Amino acid sequence: MNLKDFLESEKSRVFEPDNFFTKRFMARLQGAQSLKARFWEMMPSSARPVLALALVLILSFIAVELFVPQVPQRGVMESVFESEQSPVESLLYGDADVPARQVVLQQLIAGEDEK
Repeated sequence: MNLKDFLESEKSRVFEPDNFFTKRFMARLQGAQSLKARFWEMMPSSARPVLALALVLILSFIAVELFVPQVPQRGVMESVFESEQSPVESLLYGDADVPARQVVLQQLIAGEDEK
């Protein structure tokens, strides 16, 4: 057997299937389809609506979290000034109810005396 005959025999063995290839292939394909069951067919019928409702709720919560922006409780400037503010400054810049003029004036004078 020379090299050319050897290569031809190997080529025919690798690339050309034998006579029973189609029968083996169809038998294997039919066996695989009978073993493969879909997800919804494996579940009991009573659990299907519960799982579907849970899936819809999870997806809706994710959509709400993505599309509704989070509103901060305070602004950027308030968070910067909060660490540096004295009680007098917080009275001036704060959003609280403003007391009468005399009370504010006394608190400002008292704050100046403390410094």
